[in-house]
Amino acid sequence: MSHFVEEAEQKEKSLKKKEEIISSSVPEIISSNKQLYSSFHNLMEEYIQKIASLSSESRRPVVEIGYTYLEGDFKYEYYASSYKTITKRVLLFIKKEKVYTVWRRCIVTITEKKGILKLTMYEKAVSEKNLSDVIKKKQRVYIKIDDLNREFALWLIDFLGYKYSQREIISHIPHKANIQELV
Repeated sequence: MSHFVEEAEQKEKSLKKKEEIISSSVPEIISSNKQLYSSFHNLMEEYIQKIASLSSESRRPVVEIGYTYLEGDFKYEYYASSYKTITKRVLLFIKKEKVYTVWRRCIVTITEKKGILKLTMYEKAVSEKNLSDVIKKKQRVYIKIDDLNREFALWLIDFLGYKYSQREIISHIPHKANIQELV
């Protein structure tokens, strides 16, 4: 059970954080986050161009890889596509293999919180024979801009290159930010 003094101090901290957010304007925070993120984006761009310049045989299973930037939304999108064979259980003991077209996307959104980015990882697989057979996965995590380095860029490239799953990549993020603490 917390005491009155501790509760009062917590209220004071939350009021100060709200005042700081109000006093510093949102466009300034977004532009500073964008500047801090630009070096990491350049690193990702360099790796994606290296992979895209390789022959299709050497970069398998990746068929296409690239990136886009959505100016109005302050979003950077990195994507890759592939053809994969996925084994699914039809009944308890019968397995069936199907070929799926798989897309992976990493969307990095510049947030209004100082030094924080939102990383959303998507994976969608559609059967080539039955278009209604769709597998979707989505995970979202908030990360600190300071934790973006060469190693993390390589982990994201490994995710786009179908080497690791979403869960494995998110477990390697050094310091995930708790967005409730920042509000």
